[in-house]
Order: sequence, then C-alpha cells, then structure tokens
Amino acid sequence: MVVASLALQGCGVKNLPSANNQADILILISPQSETLAADGVQQFSASVTGAANNSVIWSVSGAGATGGYGSITASGLYTAPPSISAAVTVNVRATSVADPSKSAFVAVVLQPAAITVIPATASVPAGTRLSFTANVTGLNNPALRWTIDGAGAGDRISGTVTAAGVYTAPSISPGTNVTLTAVSAVDATISANATVTVTNPPALALTGATYADELTSWNAVMLPWIEDLCGLEWDPVARVWSAVPGWSPPPSGIGPQIYYLEPALRPLTHMAVMRGDVAVMDQLASFHLALLSLRTTTIGAMLDAAPANAILFIDGPPAARTFAWYEPAGPGQVRVRECQQCDAQYISTASRLVRAIAEMPASQRTSSLTAFAQTFSSFIASEQLMRLLYGATPWSHWDNPNIPQPVVAGWQFLAATGYEPPAPIRYQASMTDIELWMIADAADMISADQSAPQLAILDNNTRVQLKEAVKAGVALMQARCHHEVSPDGADVLSAFAGDSDGHPDLAYSAYTTIQQPTVPSAKAGLSWDSSHSYRLPLVFRTLYETRAATGNSYPALDDLVALGNTYVHLAFNGDASMPDFNNFIDGWNGWLRVGYSDIPGGYPPHQYCAAAQSPNNCLTAGTLQGWGQLAFANPDLAALEQHVIDLAYDDSAQAMLFKDQHYFYNGGHYSVVASQYPWLMVYVAGDSAERLP
Repeated sequence: MVVASLALQGCGVKNLPSANNQADILILISPQSETLAADGVQQFSASVTGAANNSVIWSVSGAGATGGYGSITASGLYTAPPSISAAVTVNVRATSVADPSKSAFVAVVLQPAAITVIPATASVPAGTRLSFTANVTGLNNPALRWTIDGAGAGDRISGTVTAAGVYTAPSISPGTNVTLTAVSAVDATISANATVTVTNPPALALTGATYADELTSWNAVMLPWIEDLCGLEWDPVARVWSAVPGWSPPPSGIGPQIYYLEPALRPLTHMAVMRGDVAVMDQLASFHLALLSLRTTTIGAMLDAAPANAILFIDGPPAARTFAWYEPAGPGQVRVRECQQCDAQYISTASRLVRAIAEMPASQRTSSLTAFAQTFSSFIASEQLMRLLYGATPWSHWDNPNIPQPVVAGWQFLAATGYEPPAPIRYQASMTDIELWMIADAADMISADQSAPQLAILDNNTRVQLKEAVKAGVALMQARCHHEVSPDGADVLSAFAGDSDGHPDLAYSAYTTIQQPTVPSAKAGLSWDSSHSYRLPLVFRTLYETRAATGNSYPALDDLVALGNTYVHLAFNGDASMPDFNNFIDGWNGWLRVGYSDIPGGYPPHQYCAAAQSPNNCLTAGTLQGWGQLAFANPDLAALEQHVIDLAYDDSAQAMLFKDQHYFYNGGHYSVVASQYPWLMVYVAGDSAERLP
C-alpha cells in the first residue's frame, strides 16, 4: 500500500488555461491539492466559464509509476494506482468539450507509503517504560503492530512492547541494542524501526573500601601466602620474582598447592585488569613466568623418575610441562600424576591476564607483558588445555565406560543424549569445577587470540579445537542450568541441580540438625555447595565476555542476573546486618562432607558452624568469593556485597560474636584495623574492583 499526494502544479492558487485558450473560456479544477492512499479515490470537479457547454473530458497522464498513472472516470473520480515504488508525478487534466484546445491540469504527486516511529532512538533505563508513537502516511488503514527484534512482543531479555507502543525495558540491559519495529497491519512490507539502548543503573561505589587500601591489604595478606606456597618472593624495588633460598616443595610435590594460588591471585588480577594497572599486571605476569620456569617439571622427567611400582596416572608429550604430584597410594607406593583441578583453577588467573593484555592497545603493552602473553600462551593452550581436553589419559566423569573419552567427546555425548548413570552414581555424568575452569580458560585464550592476532597466541589447529571444546562445554552447561522462580518471586538460575546425586560429599545432606549424623541420608536434586559454587560467577562472566570470539550466545546477561539472584535470594540468609549463607546455593542447609579426613566432623548447617575452631568447619571463606564479579549486572548482589563490607566495620559485641563464629579465618578476626582489610574482605573487595573508589 502506498501514498498518493495531490498538489496544484505551478503557483497553487488557480488553474491556468493553456496558451492557445481563448480568454473568454476558463477552466478551474477543484480541489487544488489532496493526499490520497494508493487505491484511494478523490472526486475532482471542473468549473467552465465562457462557453455554452460546460462539460469536460477527464484524463490522466505523466511519467508513470508502478501500477500505472492511476485512472479517472468521466465524472472526475480519480483512483490512485495500486502500488508505487518511488515518488512520481502525474497530471489530472480537464479538457473543454466545447473547445478541445482549451484545458487545465493539476499535478498529482504519487509517493510510497511510510511509517515514522517517534522517537527513532532512545535510551531507556532498565526496568522502566517509554511510549513510542508511529505516524502512518499514505495508507487508508493506519493500523499497525509492534514487534521487538523482529520476534513478536518481546521477552524478558529484550523487554516487551504493548499494542499501543509502550515499551518496558528488561530488568537488566541485554548488552546490545534493541530494535523496536512498527509494522503495517495491512502490508507487512511497510515498517519502521526505533533503536533502543537499555542502560543499567550505575553501580554504586563501595563504601569502606578503596583501591589503594585493597592493594595494600593484598600485599599484607595474600603476598606472603603466595610466597610460602610456591617458594617465590617478590622484590618490589627490583620488581622481580626469585626463588626463596632453601625452599623445597612438600614430599607430595607442588601440584596440590597450586590449587590455592587462584584464590590469592584472582583478586589482584581482577583489580589490575579493571583498573588497567599496568604495573600490577606486570608484577603478575612476572610471577607466572617465574613459576613456569622454576616450579614446573616435564611429563617425561616425572615418568623417568617414577619408582618401578608407581601407579602412572599422567600422559602426554614428554616435553609438556606441569606441576608434579606424587600422591600416596598405599604402603610404599605412589601415584605419579598431576592435579588437573589445581592446574585448571590456577591457569584461570593467567588466561584472564593474557586476554587483558591482548585487549590493550599495542602501544600500552610493555615488553614484559608481551613476552608473557606469547610465552605463557603455549603452556596454557598446548601443554595443558589441548592435552587434557583431547588427550588419552581418562580423567573426567570417573572413567564411566558409558561416557566417551576424551572429555570433549564426553560433553558432546552428554549434551546430545541426556544420559544419566543409575542413581547411586549419577554424579559420574556431572560437570565438575575442573571442567568449568577449562572451558573458561579456553574461552579466554580464544578471545585473546582474536583481539591481538599479531601476538600469535594460537595456531589454527589449536584455535579450531579450542572453539569446538568451548562450544561443547557451553552446550552442556546450558542444558544443566535452568531459569526458575524463587519463593520470593525472583528469577533464579537452577545450576546443575541433581548433578552430584550419589556423591559421597552429599551422603548426609538430608540432615539439618545440630547433631552430627551417623546414618547416611542424602537429599536428591541439590545444586552445588555454597563454597565450591564461587566458580560459577567467575566462569559465567568469562564466557559472557568472550561470546563474540567463541561464537556462543550463552550465557546472556539475564543468565548472569539470574545466577546472582540465586546467591542473593536462595543462598543468603536475608539478614543484611549479619549476612550468612546456607550450605547449598539453592538454599538447602544440610550437612556436607561428613567423615572426610580434612574435616572429620563435616560441615554442619551454617548456623551451627564454628570458624574459630580447628579445623574451621564453616563454608564462609569459599562462599564469599567470586560473586562480586556479577555485581555489575545485579543491583541486589551489589547491595549484598556492600553489607559484607559493612560487617567488617561493625565491632559491636553482638557483631563480634557473629563474626568470630562465621568469618574468623586464618587466625584473624573479620575487622578492619588501621585501613588493613581482613583476609575475607580482601576477597570481597577485590572481586568488586569495578566499584572501588
């Protein structure tokens, strides 16, 4: 459907006779201008003076248009053509019957139909509404319908629109512009768009924490721990890492200790990346290179030195480097292996640093940062990820014979078939934190490679295979995570619920009483425990930030919001003044890991734990970590992180009793002393680095 505009040719005030008309005959056409729809009609009349016969002959002519010039009847009823592809002009002419040499005409401007959306661009705060209007011209029927991103009335990700054009933005920005379209109800080829940018409210700066004090506190708390774990010490004057004289790894090797590097390095890494602190990034890069040079060995060296009766649980190219683990396997026997979880967890801090360096303008990269990105990338991608994701050593899914190896094939099989082992061993098909770390590590490397191809981070074969691995892993993650509604109405993410059914960690999870249980009774369908679940926000954020490079659409921003809601609305106890957390992220508060050698009594429901006792049987240290990295997308989570910071400044008698029961850690109270933050606050503030003033 198109528009026909009718206007008087010339001055627009009268119809002029042709040059050869006699002065005593004058023809005037009415109306002199009109707007018509295609296929619309307009009655014209002609007034003739100076002749006894006042009749006229009507005709239409011109340059032409799709569908012709239109038509006019003997009585002057003009009908516009049925369709017009571009603006053209035709003439409606009245010719005197008495003297055919005498005529007058008006010009009819034929224009395509159009819809205009107002406003054409708009910025809409998340969770608010804005009304749009559509001006329809050139159509007999102005009815229209509204769509969002070409797919109906919208959804919780992009927002929704009513039939009247009222747009409601989603609770969190989708991260890309939203296209709002007004479409003609009678001709779907006629439409107009408005571009909507959904803005999140600015994250409020943390109070009670600053970047400078967090950096000082990290150096006071975390740096000595790293130096003790690895036997490497930092010289802040020479700005180099070197081996601690006389340090030697424990008899079991350094492998298991690598596990603890990630919690220590992550806060500093996130701070440096978010602030673009090149000096701190350089310190971290130097640490990773020193660790690689001084504390790794090769698979070949481990196998060569293995006792004759050793159990060999490691495979790969002899030159591949790793962190050795000699695990006791019985009297006089060891298992020669590596700690895949420890390595993948630690590597996450290095891969994030590689990605940050690749995203920097080349002019800002120091020579040491460039050297680190190029040198360490081979260790991460080839010697670790490719070997473990595609290698021959079975290490995933408890070697269940029904799940294919290597691990990428296992992910593809599980996502495609939905296979679940029998109830007692259902956990053998679960996604473990080792696997999530590796997916995120691979995504970091793919993104870094795309951001700075000149650094030659990945070769083509490695790039293709890592993309395949991330695609398979993300597909399985998406299949295991579902949006649900919490009891208080929040959109939450049910993450890996039931994955661990049958695992010994959960053997007593049905119990919620203070007494340590002695007869196993497990609750089915549980999600991850609140301590291990800190991996989830870290992995989800990495996968979200690297979607463009990996080609995956999951997770979207609303998945991050829902995951944060799970922590706030289910795990959190709801007491802002004394925040505590249930033992499981889904809100369940049962016993965990009863009978293990490290915590013989297990982890009781959170209200019964005692952090100051030895061993510490509270999950608080793990539960507080990581979640601040989702606060940028979730105001409720940002508020909760602030409550945890505030608690460090509350030294009232009641607060001290609560903190010593739940937040006491590594021999220290959860209190700020002379601007130095306690251990657990360093985690929280570091993970919220974007909000540090």
